[in-house]
Amino acid sequence: MGKQSEFLKEVKDNYKESVDGWAHIYDEARSDMKFVYDVDEGQWPDTIRRQRENAGRPVLTINKLQKFIRQLRGDQMMNRPRIKVIPVDDKADVNMAELYNGIIRQIEYLSSAEVAYDTAYMHAISASFGFFRLITKYTDDDSFDLDLYIKRVNNPLAVHFDPFAVEFTLEDAKYCFIEELLSKEDFKRKYPKATASDFDSSSTATLFGDWMQKDKVRVAEYFYKNSITKKIVMLEDRTIIPVDNKMTARALSEMGLKIIDERTVDTYEVKWCKLSGAEILDEKIWPGRNIPIIPVFGDEIVSEGKKYYLSLARGAKGPQQMYNYWATAATETVALAPKMPFIVDHRQIKGFETEWNEANISNRMFVRYNAIQGLQKPAREQQAQIPSAIMTMMQNTAFDIEDHLGRYESSKGEASNERSGKAILARVAQSDKGTYTFIDNLTRALVYAGRQIIDLIPKIYDTERALRIQGEDGSEKTEVVNTTEVLPDGTIGEKNNLKVGKYDIISTVGASFGSKRQEMTQMMIESMQYAPMLAPIIAPLVFKYSDYPGAQEISAAIQQGMAQMQQQEQPQ
Repeated sequence: MGKQSEFLKEVKDNYKESVDGWAHIYDEARSDMKFVYDVDEGQWPDTIRRQRENAGRPVLTINKLQKFIRQLRGDQMMNRPRIKVIPVDDKADVNMAELYNGIIRQIEYLSSAEVAYDTAYMHAISASFGFFRLITKYTDDDSFDLDLYIKRVNNPLAVHFDPFAVEFTLEDAKYCFIEELLSKEDFKRKYPKATASDFDSSSTATLFGDWMQKDKVRVAEYFYKNSITKKIVMLEDRTIIPVDNKMTARALSEMGLKIIDERTVDTYEVKWCKLSGAEILDEKIWPGRNIPIIPVFGDEIVSEGKKYYLSLARGAKGPQQMYNYWATAATETVALAPKMPFIVDHRQIKGFETEWNEANISNRMFVRYNAIQGLQKPAREQQAQIPSAIMTMMQNTAFDIEDHLGRYESSKGEASNERSGKAILARVAQSDKGTYTFIDNLTRALVYAGRQIIDLIPKIYDTERALRIQGEDGSEKTEVVNTTEVLPDGTIGEKNNLKVGKYDIISTVGASFGSKRQEMTQMMIESMQYAPMLAPIIAPLVFKYSDYPGAQEISAAIQQGMAQMQQQEQPQ
């Protein structure tokens, strides 16, 4: 058996292990997603839906889950978690940390990273897990420079991680698959030397099951950690250098560098390959230390050693089905009841049948009837009412839905018994606490992604090049990295060397810069009302940080006017 055959067998075993290990989580996630967004069989059990439809009975879905899901997504969009780089060793400094922050903000901007974060978060709250990923692409078609991008994973069910990973971020996973379907035309265009055909069960092509569809070919990206051994040495200035065939310990000694310690390290490298059902289509070494697929999970539960992830809607599915049933029962009850008919003796309308038959469709001034002694005139029967038991059950199940979700109507602005603003904010905060697990898990995912990015930046941006850097306020500038400069003493020193120093990530959650700027402007206006003597100082800043056209010109005009007034007052 050749090396490729052995490798494909190992991949086959890993794939089966992953699919089997995550099967119970993926089945529930698939069910949650269909239930929340009412697709395919929707929120009714398939057999009951079919029975009612065959009998001509109504099958209503009053989806009360979507508004809570969308509200939670809206909360996250208005208060996005953000990552911030901080220096952690004596070789790192604050200015370089801010350079890293600017690079990360530019990566997020060019990648439309908010779409990736929002998609993963939406999947986490509605299906219990989602993913986004890091990729590298050439800057353009005429360049060898690589750029780092953050991209969304549109179908979380296409991702298969090592089921034995223990860490919440799955950073200890040994492998990961991402499947995709290609048309046969695209497959042949991308891989002209590869074979896109049906496979027999005795070949390695049955690797992942049915890889061939009528006009589609399934391929998979496969990340895996390959064990390696390397040697590192410590120099006299405590610099750590790896030694290999290119840079040996002897070569370092000949360069006049003194080695004070050395050791052998058992570590790994992350490798990537793309596979069809029969062969390896492409492969390379990923420059980072982690598999660049970042999970965003819902609520994690471990029971008897078995891991589960819960979506926001998982516990509310039962009450939602009950609500659909009682809403359907109420509709059916009213629909089958007579529409306020007249109770008459047939003798009373004899000869006037046409007038009575057309009474509900024609605008008649009067309807005649025969007066019969001992009988009252025709009168309407009262409209049938929805049984109070049905209405009570609808109210109870509506509350059960909110109770399971941990969010309540008044938290979304509905009128309640609160009267003060503080009481209303307290009710909103109570609902936020009930669902904070989900936004906190997104924050953990962003921190993990940020650590991967700061590990990748010096490896991707490893040559002298000009980078666009984005400030927190959205302003852009160009910085040249990995270059040199003339120091005040006339020597040549490094400038913006991304490989120097170690950095880490902290996370913050709050309003966007634009929202904070609006809040700050409002606070300055209120400050001028309470302290008019500060108005000359604050007024230019109000317009400086406003967004409407002409605000900057007004700010400059106020400052110029203030300067002229001061000059006129000085002689006096």
